[in-house]
Amino acid sequence: MAEGRPPADSAAPATPGLPWWQVAVLTALAYAAVGALALMLAGPPGYASPLYPAAGIALAARLVFGAAALPGVWLGAFAVNASLGVLHGQGGLVPLLLLPAVIGFGAAMQAELGAWLIRRQLGDSLALNAPRQIATAGLLGGIVACVASASVATAALWMAGVLAPDQLLAAWRTWWLGDTLGVLIAAPLALTLIGRPQADWRPRRRTLALPLLAALAVLALGVAEVRRLDQVRQRSQFEHDATQLKAMVAQRLHEAEHALHALQSAARVAGAPLDEAGLRRASAWWLQHTPALQAAGVGLRVPLAELEGFVAQARQQGPAGFRVFDRDDGSDRRQRGELMVVRHLEPAERNRAAFGVNSLSITAARPAIEATRDTGEARVSAVFRLTQSDRNEPGVVIYQALFRPAAEEPASVAQRRDRWTGVVFVTLRTEAALADLADPASTRLNWCLLDADASAGADRTTRRLASAGTPEVCELGRMGAAQLIEHALDWGGRRWLLRMTAAPSPSATGGGEASLLSLTGLVAAAMLGALLLVVTGHTRRVERAVAEGTEQLRAEIAERR
Repeated sequence: MAEGRPPADSAAPATPGLPWWQVAVLTALAYAAVGALALMLAGPPGYASPLYPAAGIALAARLVFGAAALPGVWLGAFAVNASLGVLHGQGGLVPLLLLPAVIGFGAAMQAELGAWLIRRQLGDSLALNAPRQIATAGLLGGIVACVASASVATAALWMAGVLAPDQLLAAWRTWWLGDTLGVLIAAPLALTLIGRPQADWRPRRRTLALPLLAALAVLALGVAEVRRLDQVRQRSQFEHDATQLKAMVAQRLHEAEHALHALQSAARVAGAPLDEAGLRRASAWWLQHTPALQAAGVGLRVPLAELEGFVAQARQQGPAGFRVFDRDDGSDRRQRGELMVVRHLEPAERNRAAFGVNSLSITAARPAIEATRDTGEARVSAVFRLTQSDRNEPGVVIYQALFRPAAEEPASVAQRRDRWTGVVFVTLRTEAALADLADPASTRLNWCLLDADASAGADRTTRRLASAGTPEVCELGRMGAAQLIEHALDWGGRRWLLRMTAAPSPSATGGGEASLLSLTGLVAAAMLGALLLVVTGHTRRVERAVAEGTEQLRAEIAERR
């Protein structure tokens, strides 16, 4: 195609003297600039804005300059949506190239469809002086044509995995409404600058463009203030919910500690480590009323030299196949000179796989056992995959050391190590303990409970006790301070970290006071624009009628003379 010659378009040729490529470039720049500003109003994931004036600029450019404007519309939409991928830190072919290209195609198709429908009904006249013309242009170019871009874009976002199926309807509605309002408001403003015939549009710059821009400025200030207040309210609610969740999590965790203290009290009354019958009596109520407790048990300290005799005695008492085994690392048995063997467990049936395990060989449990031995206080293990669970689920074990004589508390670390006889413990399935807190819709939070102790590993999969909502909340360093609240919990001698982000609220997905005010104000602005079009059109018709009457009168006077 020769430079300076626009693409063929019989309906609306480009302005004489303006090359087609300049039309495309200017349209792209205007579309990209206005579109980028509009997306500042968009909620997550940032692609759909409640007001998108760039759609009105695209339609006006297509009506005035013809098909030469369509490459500019596509390029402008591509630039806006590609920049979103960059701002979100996304990489790859889909978010940076394919998705913006498809969305740009939808924007260009919408401009073409709107121009075709308007031209088909109104012909070549773009004066929009009569109420019928104004209503027809708004209905066809806005309400009807804007279905195109919304449908193409939401389908592309869904196929790219940006939108979940339950988000499609809300996203489509926001996109269609934003484009429609953009056409109804921005297209008349753009036509006052580039509209043809100029005699009909240039006088409207003062009577239509200025009042409409002033109304939009006032609306923008009002919406910005309401959004600010709404964000303050949401932040306050977020902090309140986070504090409540912390209290509920702490309560659930301490319930397991209460069960442990009951076992310790029973052992002190018995004057010796609990046997099978004593453990069953002491743990029955707690296991029945605390479903998250996987087990309650007794571990006995066994010197390495007495291991064979201990195993023989255990087999006589039952079960006959009792054996002692290591789980993670038992290579330092000789260096340590002793074992901590799980001798009794309740309920026995579902915990059979853990009978006889040397708890000191479990990497995550050994520091807690040694700590309760040296301090005499309850200590919690690091998170690990439970030996007796067939679902490979995370859990912790809370240990409480026992000493002889049971009624007398040793005064020093040396005495505790010498008089240490074993432990009572409870095993807590952490996901089950916090299961009814796992619905973000009920807590209004995405959250993750992590082991933040200095001895914990770096892999979040080995540190996570439980979580709900988006998995990113478990990733340290993934979210800014404005999006995240962290609460530290000290439980059982370890430090735990509760990370929380706000779940999507109605105001973030198209509801709330700010969005309602925005929608009401934008509809009012669109109605104001239509009213000003009618008034200025009527004024133009009157001026034209007066001019024609004056000309006819002058002609008649001249003829009579």
